[in-house]
Amino acid sequence: MRNLMKYFLGIVCLLITTLTYALQMHAINDNQTVLTKISEKQPSRIFVVGDRIVKVHGIEGNYDLNKDENSGEIFIRPIQHKPFNLFITTELGHNYNLLFEPTDAPAESIELKPLSPSMKKAEHWEKNSPYVQTLINLMQSMTNNEEPEGYAVIDLGEHKAKKLRSGLTMKLQTIYRGNHLEGEIWELNNPTRSIVYVHPKDFYQSNLRAAAIEDEVLHCGDETILYRAVDHG
Repeated sequence: MRNLMKYFLGIVCLLITTLTYALQMHAINDNQTVLTKISEKQPSRIFVVGDRIVKVHGIEGNYDLNKDENSGEIFIRPIQHKPFNLFITTELGHNYNLLFEPTDAPAESIELKPLSPSMKKAEHWEKNSPYVQTLINLMQSMTNNEEPEGYAVIDLGEHKAKKLRSGLTMKLQTIYRGNHLEGEIWELNNPTRSIVYVHPKDFYQSNLRAAAIEDEVLHCGDETILYRAVDHG
């Protein structure tokens, strides 16, 4: 019985692992078209990170569609073999165009991560406090890994580093994109054999509104994080 239970648990773990990888992820801007594969066999789940799908438009006869009104997710299965479009609108005002390519494969969940902020909500967040306090709130949100209301948080992944005159390298990791403000998280690295002293004013630019550095003394091989808030119009 004990061996049978171990066998059963092993199957469950295998299924969980398989389901974990059955996910398509698409970072998407407003009004952008994304090509994605979709199963002909089973309904595919589509959801928007931090948002809810409220409207769906497409040509009737191309698909079967079910909505989950509570979660804002949709479940779609094509009923013909040729590619087709689906236009979706979210509760936060995002609009996306999905171009589906039906395939003979198991269904997957399709995750859409907004790269554009929700302008009205972001503007409300930015104007809800005095300007200086808003800058402080944005900096704190970045250091605490929190998402300001309406902002799009964009992880840049492997981004090319640039070399500074001091010998340091700096690489942009994450962008917090709002209505008028934008937060930046940079990784600073000291590849030199010398101690390098840094200060937020070293990274001044005309649209800079606030900056902070975790460590201002970098020995050989040290790295630290630079936080900046800039006005992008």
